[in-house]
Amino acid sequence: MARIHLSPHLAHAVEFEDVRLQMPRTRRRKGGGRSDRLRRLASETSKVREDVFSGLSVTVEPGEALAVIARDRRTETVEFLRLAAGTLIPDHGHVRRRDTIVPILRRAGLVNAKLTVRQNIFVIGILLGMSPDQINERMEWIVETAGLAKALDGYARACPPELRRRIVWTVSMATQARAFATQGSLIVGDESFREIGWAHVEGLKADGVTFLVAGQNARVMERFCTRAVVIADGAIAFNGTVAQALDLVGRGTLQDDEEEAVDDGADVLDSDRDEWRAD
Repeated sequence: MARIHLSPHLAHAVEFEDVRLQMPRTRRRKGGGRSDRLRRLASETSKVREDVFSGLSVTVEPGEALAVIARDRRTETVEFLRLAAGTLIPDHGHVRRRDTIVPILRRAGLVNAKLTVRQNIFVIGILLGMSPDQINERMEWIVETAGLAKALDGYARACPPELRRRIVWTVSMATQARAFATQGSLIVGDESFREIGWAHVEGLKADGVTFLVAGQNARVMERFCTRAVVIADGAIAFNGTVAQALDLVGRGTLQDDEEEAVDDGADVLDSDRDEWRAD
């Protein structure tokens, strides 16, 4: 993440200017002939490039909590976050950012069961751009917040999935970044840990930290976000209040639960998600 270009004097936190992006998409072979049926049986596919964004322009102000909503589920809002964070480069146009945008990690699978919890904290922290000295400085806060005192020097294989999610989430927060991005909910854990999580992210928001919140979680967006954009047909179809955006897309099409299940297949950090798979 250290190689991502930053513009410290940029007036906006993030700026999209006429961004266009195509991604390869894998299609199953179609057709009723014997040859086509054999190709499908062999899982043979064809590849095409499909427009994701075409002329997308929008700005995010410092300290905003922006909800990024797709009008239909075929639109990949995670690609918007990856462009903002710099882990994906547009084919045309520019994406500028004032600060490093750190993903809020929530996937238990990011914890390596063969390493100790302490070692995992260092691996994840370095992945997010922290130095070993910074991790050591924030270790006490990480351990206390995630409740790791008894597990710190044990192997992570003994940690249940919920504790692993708390580990990666807490290390994300320990970066002390000025901008965060998440695909889905902002928080993880059981009811008591969610209270800790909400108190922390709301404190960061009050301190002027920028958040990009994408996905299908209506309740989180209503509770936390100050503005919303709706993406449709590769461009910004709406830019306004969260309530208006939810009315536009139809609230019934979105998830309405703060305890959103973590999707282990979508992450802002993923640099190898360069294919869309579809039947």
